[in-house]
This record gives sequence, structure tokens and C-alpha cells, in this order.
Amino acid sequence: MTLASRWPPASLLGGLDDRIRRDLLALGKSVRVRDGDRLLRAGDPATHVYVLLLGWFKVHASRASGDEALIAVRSGGDLVGELGAFESRPRAVSVRAAGPGVVHRIEREDFLSFLTAHGGALRAVLRAVSVKQRWTTRRLTEFAGYTAERRVACVLAELLAKDLPHEYGAAIPVRLSQPELAALAGTSVPSVQRALRQFRVNGIVETRYRRVVVTDAVALVELAGDESQMDCVW
Repeated sequence: MTLASRWPPASLLGGLDDRIRRDLLALGKSVRVRDGDRLLRAGDPATHVYVLLLGWFKVHASRASGDEALIAVRSGGDLVGELGAFESRPRAVSVRAAGPGVVHRIEREDFLSFLTAHGGALRAVLRAVSVKQRWTTRRLTEFAGYTAERRVACVLAELLAKDLPHEYGAAIPVRLSQPELAALAGTSVPSVQRALRQFRVNGIVETRYRRVVVTDAVALVELAGDESQMDCVW
């Protein structure tokens, strides 16, 4: 496995200039992870952050019932653990690898000192935090008013957009069960099943075990709505 040579422009690493990116990655160390490896655990002290270099990662929040709900998906170029680092409070979420990947661990004090010394990096991190907050706000307002079909389309389109350039018939890059897709879309499993069934009839997707293949990305984006609204997912 090799590190990704580039990251999506909207990601933290993709938005940094080369010098700042190199300086940031000179801190800490890179670690390979396997499917299911836990990076962060809710309730643990925030002693470090992770810059995600390669792979896909699922973010879970604990419910009062004791189980966990999938609330977001992160990929190469993203940052996780920064809120706990800023606040010096226990982790609010857990993060696990959704397949093999490479992450870069940076200790909290090194990370904060770097941001203090590098205004460009600080602005990029604050921008990433702002995007996450904006997504939360839109999920509670506009996204809540979407039909279940549009919610599912929005999630699939955003996941596809977060991947590197792809060919016709691209698979959604992270494996999701129907309950996980329902959690991301804020709807029920039966609603997800009905939406996927309709997408298949319309020739927009094909479905396999824990895998969705988009065969008509243009139609999927049209279902999701204006491209400027794609951050309704994350």
C-alpha cells in the first residue's frame, strides 16, 4: 500500500499549500490500519488527532440505549479528533477504519503548537470545522424536509463526489449496510430499500452485498438537487 499522491480539493490536506502540508506531515508518524481498527473511542481523553491519508473511515456516536449510530464518513485528506483537541475534553465520537488505510497520528500539543505558528494551517482547520458545523445545521433544517428518496440520493452523490475521479459504473467507495445508509440519510431501512429499488428501476444504480454501483451519476445528482447543496450530507 502506498500513500495517496493527492487528496480531494475540499479536504483539509487538499486545501493546504505544499509547504504547509509537508510541515504538518513532518509531525507525528504514519500508521497503517486494517478494516475495523478503532482510531478514536468516545469518552477517551483527546491526546492526539489523526490526519487521514488513505482509506475510508466511519464516525459513530453513542446512543442512550448503548448502541452506536453511524453519523458520518471520512476519507483521505480529512482530519478527525480536532474538536476534542481544541476543547481538551473527552472524545464525543468513535472512529473506525472501513477497510485498509493509512493515517497520520499527531500529538495534541504538537498539533496546537503547529496551528499557532502557521496561520494558513489554522485557517484550513477552522474551515474544515465550519464545513462540519454547516452540515449539521443543514441536516437539522433543509435536509430534514427532503423526501427519503432525495436523502438517499444526496448521501450516495456526496460519497461518490468525495472519491477520486472515477469511471462510468463507479461503486460507492465505502461499503455500507442498509441500516448504515439509513442512518446517514436520516430515514428508515424500509425507506432506503424502496429508494434503491426505484433507483434500480430507473437505471441509476445497481446493488450488491453492502455495495451500491452508480451507473448514471448525472441522474443521481439531479435527484439529490442542486450541486451547491451537496454539503447537506457532510
